Amino acid sequence: MLGCLGGTAAAQYLSVPEGPAPPIGHWDLERLELRDHRELRGYIESEDPYWLHLVQIEQPAGRPMHLVIRPIKRDLVTEIGRLEAHQRAKLRERIEAFRNRATIEAARADAVELTLVTRAGDHFRRYRGKWFTLESDLDEPATRLIIVRLEQVFTAYRQVLPPRAKPTRPLTLRIFGSMDAYEDFLQRAGIRVPGPACFVEDDNLVAAGSRMNLVAAQLAKIKARQNQLQAQLDKLSVELRERLKEAGETLRRQGVPPDQIRKLARLETAHLQRQIDDIESELKKCARNNAQAFNRFMADVFSRLYHEAFHAYLENYVYPHGRFDVPRWLNEGLAVTFERGLLESDTLRVDAPNPAALEQLQEDLRGDRPLSLTALLSAPPRAFLENDSASLYYAHSWGVAYYLTFERNLLAGPALDRYVQPSAANLPPVERFEQFVGQPLAEFERGWREYVLGL
Repeated sequence: MLGCLGGTAAAQYLSVPEGPAPPIGHWDLERLELRDHRELRGYIESEDPYWLHLVQIEQPAGRPMHLVIRPIKRDLVTEIGRLEAHQRAKLRERIEAFRNRATIEAARADAVELTLVTRAGDHFRRYRGKWFTLESDLDEPATRLIIVRLEQVFTAYRQVLPPRAKPTRPLTLRIFGSMDAYEDFLQRAGIRVPGPACFVEDDNLVAAGSRMNLVAAQLAKIKARQNQLQAQLDKLSVELRERLKEAGETLRRQGVPPDQIRKLARLETAHLQRQIDDIESELKKCARNNAQAFNRFMADVFSRLYHEAFHAYLENYVYPHGRFDVPRWLNEGLAVTFERGLLESDTLRVDAPNPAALEQLQEDLRGDRPLSLTALLSAPPRAFLENDSASLYYAHSWGVAYYLTFERNLLAGPALDRYVQPSAANLPPVERFEQFVGQPLAEFERGWREYVLGL
């Protein structure tokens, strides 16, 4: 049998399916070599003289990660590469974390330290972390969840672009529970920007609005039901112990044989356990509903927040504009890469293609007059602001940045540092880029187009 965890339908396999599991970042995995020289990686969950059951972690591009349990006949396996005990324990822990990611996130959210602050008559919650300070007028649970997500995306930023600089002043993120409060803040600050979030470089501030205050009542209702169910569960658990003890003593006084007492105890335990299981099932459903409601109402906010926060991270921790010259296409392309991060286990996955950007980019590349890379590299900043062309420039910027990051791995080495040096800005944009990628633009563009159209 094959069981899928994470939304994939179950199916039957009589032998090993084609193809190895995709690479899983820095996870240590166990290894199976097969007679046909294929290699499979994952976690050996169980084994007997005839079968091995391997948990594989699948990461299909553009789709959420899921786990697949594959039964493999032992006579097909020629070699087993096992992990050390502590590595196996860590891998098992990660798999369980993925299966119970809502619980993991809630636990982390509960650990966030918040302080209440009043300034100019406004009340908000403040979080001080290593990478940013956050101020929020949302309720406490929503604020905690936002902080967890932001810490995750900052981790993703650091994995793709490790810090190279230290900020000269604290980076602050300010989250508003209503769009009215956000727009009022922008008006008082004299800031004019479209959209629900922005990075104000002069103030080293990322500000974002939301409509969370409108859904607070719905989320509170779900939370109240969770609390009610938990109280019932706690009561039943106590009842189970007390009723078994009392019934056992009564039956013994009545001279009922011990084996009969044990049988009646098992029946009573099974009856109460069914009630406990039903409540636990509803509790899990409430947790899912709560997470889904939160994600649904915050999806656009998180997208813009991840985007603008990347601009802030780049300015504060990687390439401050006073010392480096980061082309607009690269800055925006990387921001679009991060804005559609997929939450998986206790990490935020950013290697999946941005679906909206990919769709627009592929459509343009298949058209009669696609935007050329020469035009993209030479584009003035206003090209990213004009309503008619901005989305196309963003899509192409994402495509190049994504290709350089996850296919060419050019963001990890010194080539990028040379590309953003102020002296490099004196070169024509195309020549500057060719030095960065180490090949003529026409050759790069052919490989890039083929890659993008194949995604």
